Amino acid sequence: MTSKRIFAALLASLLLLPALVSCSDNAQDTPGTSAPADTTTADTTTRETERHEIKDSLPDNLKFDGKTFNIYVSTQAVHDTYVMGTEEKAGDIVNEAVMDRNMKVQERLDFKLAAKPHADAWNTTAANISTLLLAGDASFDVYLGIQYGMTSLAAQRMFTNAYDVKHLDFDQPWWMNNFMNEVALGDDYRFLLVSDFNTQAIAYIRNLFFNKVLYEKLYGDPNELYKEVLDGKWTLDRLNTIVAGAYVDLNSDGLSDLKDQLGFIANQLNATTDCFVYGSGVEFTTRDKDGFIQLNMISDEAVKLLEDLNKFFHQNAVNVGSGGKEAAIFMEGNSLVLGNSMLSTSTSLRDMKDDYGFLPSPKIYEDQEEYYGLVHDTALLTGISSLAKDLDMVGAVLEALSAESYRIVTPAWYESALKLKYARDDISSQVIDLMRESMSTNFIFAYNGSLNGIGQVYRGLITKNSSDYVSTVQSKLPAAEQKLAELVAVYKGQ
Repeated sequence: MTSKRIFAALLASLLLLPALVSCSDNAQDTPGTSAPADTTTADTTTRETERHEIKDSLPDNLKFDGKTFNIYVSTQAVHDTYVMGTEEKAGDIVNEAVMDRNMKVQERLDFKLAAKPHADAWNTTAANISTLLLAGDASFDVYLGIQYGMTSLAAQRMFTNAYDVKHLDFDQPWWMNNFMNEVALGDDYRFLLVSDFNTQAIAYIRNLFFNKVLYEKLYGDPNELYKEVLDGKWTLDRLNTIVAGAYVDLNSDGLSDLKDQLGFIANQLNATTDCFVYGSGVEFTTRDKDGFIQLNMISDEAVKLLEDLNKFFHQNAVNVGSGGKEAAIFMEGNSLVLGNSMLSTSTSLRDMKDDYGFLPSPKIYEDQEEYYGLVHDTALLTGISSLAKDLDMVGAVLEALSAESYRIVTPAWYESALKLKYARDDISSQVIDLMRESMSTNFIFAYNGSLNGIGQVYRGLITKNSSDYVSTVQSKLPAAEQKLAELVAVYKGQ
């Protein structure tokens, strides 16, 4: 039974009951075992009681004699919240789960967990970590760093190939294989890891929010919109219809501005476009027989995507220049949809009087096989240090932390903090499940900084309301393809 049908069935039963951003505003530059079979993140239809029962494959007698396992972590806040926890946040359900996880894993494997936060920015992570590695500094076993910089480091093979590390079991449900496959240049290399240990990556799934009260006033039962989502019929055309129909020129000045009732609002345009572009299913890359990435930027689908997005973003009902007022305007009920947001944005909507709902990034066409939940490029990814002294320990600790995160941390954040505390209804919870299942990225988006900015070409074109896709891409392709060839050569050790 497909996940789509499962969600639709859940929705049908629920209907019988009563009734989060950009790493930079720059237009062009922001942020040996065989590979396993492609799997999804976690089985979101698994009961939480079963989640606790899923065992890992680590040996029962595995011990590391009190050794210290050192983690480099970008940013203080994430270090406190998701990696180590802190006594100062006693009583917080996520913090308690993190501390409980760490205690259980340390006792089980007999080691000491230590993490050091670093105040990295999206554009300094690569330089800060490479400085340590190139200097031969073996202080850290793993690096938990911002994606934008981590892909640059992976392109230089500064991390250990995870396929060469014992104890990592990528067939387990706590590993995000779709995501990891997308950021791998070739099938035999996996330098970047994402699992339930990367709780912040789940929080950074891009999505939309809609005002359910305003929707009901305009169109009727908002559960009908959820049904479209879960039936796979949530498309850009459908979004455009409800957005356009929500616009009202409240001050009758003939101008579209923040004083009107809007259909869609966001703080700025550039990054707002990303989740639409990479939620579209357009294939911007292919892979050769050895699994190495090849660019496939020019196609009829890519051209049509630009046309559709230009029409959507350049209309009176859409305002993508709110100057930081977007959340307040949305919370006040003066915009139907809030864009450039992530799942974690819901934490800032707790005081919203009107009920709100979660929506995934829309498909472009209904026959698109699935939704794609783009993860923001400031999410934290894991890389195993090329200087790590005990790879058996690294593999075991990462596997245990990921497994225990799957069992207790993800339920605490995802089920309790996000869905029960911040989501306003049970049907929203099913939509959140769908978005988590679809979380991924796109190679050219993740490696944009290493590919002559080719991954953000839509940003500039949509900002200018330009339809000049083919010639713009052609002007960038030679340099991008040269850089890609260099990446492949490094990966192959040439």
